[in-house]
Amino acid sequence: MPQPLSVFGVASPYAFDVVESARRSGRDVVCVDNHGGADDRLPRLTTLGDDTARTPFTLGLSSAAGRSGAAHAARDGGWDRPEAMVDPTAILPSTAEVAHGAYVNAGVVIGSWASIGCHANVNRASTIGHDARLGFAAATGPGVVLAGGVVVEAGAFVGSGATVLPEVTIGTGATVGAGAVVTRDVAPGDVVVGNPARVLRSHTVEELTCPHC
Repeated sequence: MPQPLSVFGVASPYAFDVVESARRSGRDVVCVDNHGGADDRLPRLTTLGDDTARTPFTLGLSSAAGRSGAAHAARDGGWDRPEAMVDPTAILPSTAEVAHGAYVNAGVVIGSWASIGCHANVNRASTIGHDARLGFAAATGPGVVLAGGVVVEAGAFVGSGATVLPEVTIGTGATVGAGAVVTRDVAPGDVVVGNPARVLRSHTVEELTCPHC
């Protein structure tokens, strides 16, 4: 009998990616809409107020900010069994670590000794180099390349098609624009764009912690 999996926080088209990964993994999917406005084509769509069994769950949002908020909303709603979801088409070495609640999308390649943090999201066709590390709720867009030793701290987002060169750190809550090439560290809260990446603007960020740790 298929094992149940709730996809929590599904008011985003990205939820369909997570659903398909779960289905390819043979899971029985329930979609939990905690905000309203979810696509009614999602399977077994329910709401936060319903008496849903507290099954293992993963998140249905792609953005770093959205994933952090949804992780806390899930914990507040009683979901306390976050589960990593790795698409069967992803390449995951035996030395890599994928923490609870993280999602690794289709076609991703992860290098040796890489670490994908709690509720982090690696979007489809991204490449994560050896010894790279993604923190809590960090996220990549499709087709991102993180070279060896890159650190993407909690709540940071690396946009579609961006490349981050070796040993670079993307600070907490920072944003790397789509297609950017990042050659040096990005400070917490900075938004960088271009090739080579330059600071477009900055904002203050709060400390981000996983509610399930």
